[in-house]
Amino acid sequence: NQQLQPDGTYDKKAKGSGGGGGKAQYTTMLTIRSGLVMGAGYRLAQAVTIACRYSCVRHQGFADTVSEDKGRLAPERPIIDYQNQQLRLFKQLATAYAMIFTGKMIGAQLQQVMEDVSKGDEADLAGLHGISSGLKALCTFDGAAGMEDCRKACGGHGVLLASGIGPMALDYVTYNTAEGDMILLMLQSARFLLKMLGNARGGQTVQGLAAYVNDHRSRPALTSPCRTADEWQSLDQIQSLFRARALDAVLEADERLQELISQQGRSFDEGWNACAVDLVRCSRAHCYYVLQATFAHSIESCEDGPVKKALSALCRLYGLVNISEDMGSFEFSAEQKRGVRAAIRQALLEIRPDCIALTDAFEFSDNTLNSAIGRYDGRVYEALYESAKASPLNRQDPFPGYEQHLRPILDLEFLRENKSKQRSGHNAKL
Repeated sequence: NQQLQPDGTYDKKAKGSGGGGGKAQYTTMLTIRSGLVMGAGYRLAQAVTIACRYSCVRHQGFADTVSEDKGRLAPERPIIDYQNQQLRLFKQLATAYAMIFTGKMIGAQLQQVMEDVSKGDEADLAGLHGISSGLKALCTFDGAAGMEDCRKACGGHGVLLASGIGPMALDYVTYNTAEGDMILLMLQSARFLLKMLGNARGGQTVQGLAAYVNDHRSRPALTSPCRTADEWQSLDQIQSLFRARALDAVLEADERLQELISQQGRSFDEGWNACAVDLVRCSRAHCYYVLQATFAHSIESCEDGPVKKALSALCRLYGLVNISEDMGSFEFSAEQKRGVRAAIRQALLEIRPDCIALTDAFEFSDNTLNSAIGRYDGRVYEALYESAKASPLNRQDPFPGYEQHLRPILDLEFLRENKSKQRSGHNAKL
């Protein structure tokens, strides 16, 4: 490693001198970035576990709004059964699984690269650096946004400190800039992708997750034979679209850069900055392809039939939601777009019976979640009541300041009169 001697002399170890070259020191940075990718998945998994459990306990809105037989005593609907709630939460559940599987893949690759570097082989180091840069940027950004959406899905209780999810979403935001700003890391990933494209055009066969650039000679078809919801069940078709979008984005960014340099006479740095938006887009498309492909590949090794079926539905939802949010990148007919949306609705129905099992599979203890509304036993309101009792404002009854400030302005006669009319359940007495 580089050393600064006591006399101020800077000693840079040469490659092969036993101290490790400059490139070898990437492994420390890559270890952190690899951990941040998987960490984003697990932190998002904690948030979605809390939100899913709470959504099963929280009832709001009458299940039957037409019949007037029971009036205000009619049963209410668990909020997990609202379609919009399912879309918000199951999307984040799928994203968490995708990030965790991808983080494990990056970790395994890192171990192999570190072994190779220790033997003097740094051939795969640049590739891992390029992939991990973009994934760290994307996963921490989407992870933070996902945690915040899970918090919002918990309504007012999600704001409480006792919910666990509010502080979690707030604290995690800083990871967007930890170990490098998101945009800068995306651009690093884009630089690697354009380099791989150049290698492919030079006759080399690119290996790994960027191997799709070997097909650079023709623009990919940004459409699919799928039309109906049933046809959109194919993970292979979804993955082929992610691959095509990634290749198209890389080709477009490279063409834009070359045009700026060769036809407009700009320097490389000027051209790079002038097409930075396209470069970030190609990096994001590549990272989404990696996440989708790794998720699908990880499912293939699952030997438990029911578990594989549940994970496949989750993987399918991840891909379809991503496609539906980026329709402008594809050349779909109106029928195909309707088919995508119908397939998403179908996936939500498939995931609903397994959503709690899929969150329980993360095996987060109540101590880890530290959430009154995400308890494993479902005793949400008891936990909220206990947390309220623990508040300094509630340590004495009435609370400090009641007699001096609040009681003089209360209509006590009105409160006494209406107290007898209150009821708090189906069997409550008047």
